Amino acid sequence: MVKKDFTRKITHTYKDYSKLTQKIDSKRGKLSSIVDKKIYSDDILKYKDGVVKKSKNNYVDNNFINYKHDKFGSLLIFGGIAFVFLLIMLRHARNNPLEGGYLFLTILFSSILIFFIIYYFTMPHKEQILNQRDGLITITGFFWAKNITMPFEDMLFSYSTGGDNMVGAFQLQAVRPKGGPDPFELAGDCYESMSFITWYMDKNRPLPPGSAFDEFRQQDYERRKAEGFPKPLYPSNIPTPEATKEQQKERKAIGGW
Repeated sequence: MVKKDFTRKITHTYKDYSKLTQKIDSKRGKLSSIVDKKIYSDDILKYKDGVVKKSKNNYVDNNFINYKHDKFGSLLIFGGIAFVFLLIMLRHARNNPLEGGYLFLTILFSSILIFFIIYYFTMPHKEQILNQRDGLITITGFFWAKNITMPFEDMLFSYSTGGDNMVGAFQLQAVRPKGGPDPFELAGDCYESMSFITWYMDKNRPLPPGSAFDEFRQQDYERRKAEGFPKPLYPSNIPTPEATKEQQKERKAIGGW
C-alpha cells in the first residue's frame, strides 16, 4: 500500500470558540449536547470489519483517515427537497398563478433550488480528516468557507437533537467555531462514533478494531514500545488491549497499564 500524506495547516484553536464557550458556560443546560472525547462502550465491536473500511471513498492507515466528501449528496438532499416543493407549488399555482402565497413560495423554492445548483458547481474542495500522527482533525467549512483544521484536543463535538419525532437525533457533529455543526457520523450514534474517533486519535492506545488497520498493527505497536508505552490521552470505559497476549504483557511490564 502506498501511503499518502494528509497533513493540513492548523487554521483554528480552542480560543476561536471563545464566544461559543462563553454562551455554553452561561447556560449550563447547553452542556448536555456536548459529547466528550471518550471511549464509551464496546458497541463499536459489533461491526465485523470495523467502523471504517478501505474504499474509493476512504483512505485509512495508522496515520490518517480521510473521508471523501459526497458532493452529489449535498445537492440531492437540499436541492432535491427544494425541487419537490417547487413542483408542488407549481401544481397548486396552476389555477391561481397570481395568488400571493403560491407566488411567494414558488419564488422561494426556485431561489433555493438555484442556490444549491450554483453551490454544487462552485463548492470548494471539502475534507474530513483524522490525523492521528499530529493529533489534528480537519472538518469542512460552512458552504464556501475554507476547511477547518485544529488540534483534536481543542475540537468540540455535540450531538444533533433531530426533529420533534427524534428522527436524526443523537448523531455526532463537529462544532465549527463559526457557521454551525459539521456532521461527523461514522457509526450508529454519537457515542459509537465518538468512541471510534477517540480510540483512533489516542495515539497511545493500540489501533481500534477493524480489518483496515490489521496491516499496521505491528508497526504501531513498535512505535509505542519505542516511546515506552505512554499512558492513554483520553479515558475509556472498556479495556483496549493489544493484538496479542504477549504484546499486552509487554505493554504492562513497560508502560504499567
